[in-house]
Amino acid sequence: MKQQTIIISGITAGALALAGVGAAIALSGAPQAVPDAAPATISSTPVEAAPNPDTLATPEPEPEPPATYDTTATLLFLIEEEKLAHDVYVTLGEQWGTGIFANIAESETTHQSLVAPLLEARGIADPRSTEVGIFTDPELQALYDELIERGSTSLDEAIQVGILIEEKDITDLSAAIAAEDEADVVSVLERLLSGSENHLRSFERQAA
Repeated sequence: MKQQTIIISGITAGALALAGVGAAIALSGAPQAVPDAAPATISSTPVEAAPNPDTLATPEPEPEPPATYDTTATLLFLIEEEKLAHDVYVTLGEQWGTGIFANIAESETTHQSLVAPLLEARGIADPRSTEVGIFTDPELQALYDELIERGSTSLDEAIQVGILIEEKDITDLSAAIAAEDEADVVSVLERLLSGSENHLRSFERQAA
């Protein structure tokens, strides 16, 4: 009887001891260190991330050299451009019988007479044909044919052709004035520009 009491008492004491240890661990909540664990080694060598194609710098294109400006080529083109305006207005004026074309065609003749002395003073041969609708410059020849075809469809389209011609003249003359450094040429080009601006306003009033 005494031997059973001792065994039970021993078991009880051991259980209480284990319970006390468990309670202490639960209360502390601290992680228990793992003995003899080797510390992990981290490489100090940086790892390069793969390049993002969206962030790669696009090389800038090489700048184009500025276009060269040539007074002779400009005068040759402009005098035929004034002839184009004249020939288109004469042709459409005859077709539609509208006074605005005849009036502006006469002014285009004056414009050509302003450019011609500049060619002569520089020994440049006049490129103009005496025939209506014939041009040395292939670009102007193609443009003339296109404008006559369009302007022949209706009077409204003929007015739009007039607007297009004057807008093109203004663009070309403005570019030439900005690049030209010969005073006599600049003076004539400025007069042509003023005339084209007046013509444009006249056509726009007709279109309104």
